[in-house]
Amino acid sequence: MRLYKLGIAFLCILNFSSCADFLEEYDPNKIPAETYYETEQDMEMAANGAYAALRGNGYYKNMYLYTDVRSGCTTLQDPGAGGGINYQFFNYTLQTDNSQVKTHWADLYKCITRTNIVLDKIDNISFKDETRKNNLKAEMYFLRALTYYHLVMQFGDVPIVTKELTTKDEIQSLTYRRPKSDVYTLIIEDLNKVVESKLPDNQTGSGIGRVSKAAAYGMLGKVYLSKAADEDFKSERETNLTSAKTNLETVWKMRPFGTLKEISYNDVFDKDAQKNCTEIIFRVMYESGNSSLGSNYAYIFQPTSQTGLTSQKSGTGNNLPTDDMMNSYEEGDLRKNVSCSTASGVNYVKKYTDLDDPNGYGENDWIVLRYADISLMLAEVKMHLNESDAIVYLNYVRERAGLPEYTGTNLRDAILKERKVELAFEGQYWYDLLRLYSKTEMLEVMKEKNPNFSEKDFLLPIPYDENKLNPEGMYQNVGYK
Repeated sequence: MRLYKLGIAFLCILNFSSCADFLEEYDPNKIPAETYYETEQDMEMAANGAYAALRGNGYYKNMYLYTDVRSGCTTLQDPGAGGGINYQFFNYTLQTDNSQVKTHWADLYKCITRTNIVLDKIDNISFKDETRKNNLKAEMYFLRALTYYHLVMQFGDVPIVTKELTTKDEIQSLTYRRPKSDVYTLIIEDLNKVVESKLPDNQTGSGIGRVSKAAAYGMLGKVYLSKAADEDFKSERETNLTSAKTNLETVWKMRPFGTLKEISYNDVFDKDAQKNCTEIIFRVMYESGNSSLGSNYAYIFQPTSQTGLTSQKSGTGNNLPTDDMMNSYEEGDLRKNVSCSTASGVNYVKKYTDLDDPNGYGENDWIVLRYADISLMLAEVKMHLNESDAIVYLNYVRERAGLPEYTGTNLRDAILKERKVELAFEGQYWYDLLRLYSKTEMLEVMKEKNPNFSEKDFLLPIPYDENKLNPEGMYQNVGYK
């Protein structure tokens, strides 16, 4: 059995839905909301519902749109498909009524709502084991922090909701954008609660897929790095870099292996081998053979109308590597054949291959955080702090890829390039660009790729409906109409 049961508990004028087992679903819609949360099992199911939200269409299911496509590393085979809505991310022509942006916003807040319900209810419910209760709370703090991280990186200032909302007045009172500084404060506070918990350093066995302390330390490192790179927090840069280093060094010491070369790069992505791959710190898990529980990456990342490359179901041509991405690999890089290939003149992603289910409902997990990411972030932060061992952490990653040690002089660009190929098609590179380039540099680099890129494209637009309902509190991001 894989990870968590799929219990869904989403209030705020939404229906309930949950299940008792990962594959055995039932519908408790007849249970009144006010009496639903009474037992430890109810809380477990509600918490599992928060995990399930990670698989939403607007969350990790389509994360490639908001990151890989937007970074220019991947594209869409048919620009006109779906009315061109998806292609707007690649062509930097996003409109405020883009349905994918709206779904992204809604599904991120759906996850937050579910975590808030658990955190609001759980202290009033008796648990056989108090440690289990506290660990469950810690898991919810992590999921909330992770989700707010995506919100602040994608939209900038956003509403902050930290409690269950049950009335229209409560919802309206919190529907206004809060400064990024407040959002970062909440993220860091939530993650610190996780590292102070009794969660295991790394999850194993039946706990794989759930939150660990390593995940919290890793996210703290990434959050502090992101904040240090944000020009709006220039005065805090050194403090944030130091905090990033402290947390990244902590999680690096938690790794349950020696060096990265001990772990096959292929095993990180092979759907069977990855189940017990110790490099993976946090992931979104899937179960094959079911439209609700399976991932769709194998067939939607397959070229249009082709079958048998990564899925037995006909491909839809999404998230196809650009020629620039394909040419980013050095000669002899062992990662390229695992990551991507070309068929009939069309590039495609191989990391999510699953040929077992004829309907394309795969078991490929979406990896949120792994130790190669940590190693490269350590190289990044140590570079910023002028520490001589920065290159060591870069070379750990290159060594596994079968590449020689880096001997160049532009370490910043070397780290960025290494992240591009090591973490290819994992939804990381857009955030990497935001961290490692200044706004001026990024404008130059991205405009060279596509002249449509402008300063507005650093952020997604606030969805039209949100802005229209409260133009003052939900003010639009600069450059969008």
